[in-house]
This record gives sequence, structure tokens and C-alpha cells, in this order.
Amino acid sequence: MRDLMRREPRGDMERFRSGIDQLFNDAFFRNVPFGGQATFPAVDLYDTEEALVAKVDLPGVAAEDVEVSTNADTLTISGEIKAETEEGDTVWQERVAGRFYRSFKLPATIKTSDVDANFKAGVLKITMPKTDERKSRTVKIKDEG
Repeated sequence: MRDLMRREPRGDMERFRSGIDQLFNDAFFRNVPFGGQATFPAVDLYDTEEALVAKVDLPGVAAEDVEVSTNADTLTISGEIKAETEEGDTVWQERVAGRFYRSFKLPATIKTSDVDANFKAGVLKITMPKTDERKSRTVKIKDEG
């Protein structure tokens, strides 16, 4: 005769959840971005007295494959990572290829005509001098009548 086992749905769910947690903690999934956690390219933005400075990590990207555009309060960085082809079967692939785009609302108004960008050792440095054009001012009203 078969022994009867008491079934506990809550315990089954805990075992299932534990198995899923273990799967995602496995080394294969450790560096895979889920839910938008990883953003490319990584950008640091610094606010100095005279300028806003952005440092952008672009390893393996050629300077001619990147475009920087600005207006008074926005910085946009876009470009393309070109695919490299290798002989043989891919065993492991984490590097990506394709277009990228990042846009930021800046915390200060910049002088777009003086923005400077330099690319060295895979890091793009964008220096954006600040301007005070957005400061409020009092406008004198002319009485014409």
C-alpha cells in the first residue's frame, strides 16, 4: 500500500524560489544585466566651478564612430560598436555590437560653441563651459504712450 505524504504548497514554492535564486546566482548569470541595470556607455558627470565635465567609457570604440551633440542644457552621445568576426565557433560571448545612445539633461546651462571633446585610451572626455545666459534679469518696460 502506498504511503500518504502530506503536501505543503508553501514549501513547494519555497523550494522552487530557492532553485531560481540559485540559478541566477550561478557564475554564468552573474554579469548579465537584468531590468536595465547595466547601461552603455558608462558616464560620469562632474560639475566644476567653470564647466561640466563628462567622462565616457568607450573601450574598443573608434573616435570616428562616436557623435557628441549639445544644446544649452542637454548632452547627447551616440555611436556604434562595430562587430568583429572571428574564425571558429563562439564558445562564450559577452561583448556586444550595435548602436548606442545616451542623452542627459544637464544641471547647468552650457556655452555650446566652446564644448571640447577628447578621446584617449578608450575614454571620451567632454568639457562643457558653463554660461549664465539662463539667469533671470529685470527687463525695463518702454512706455510708448
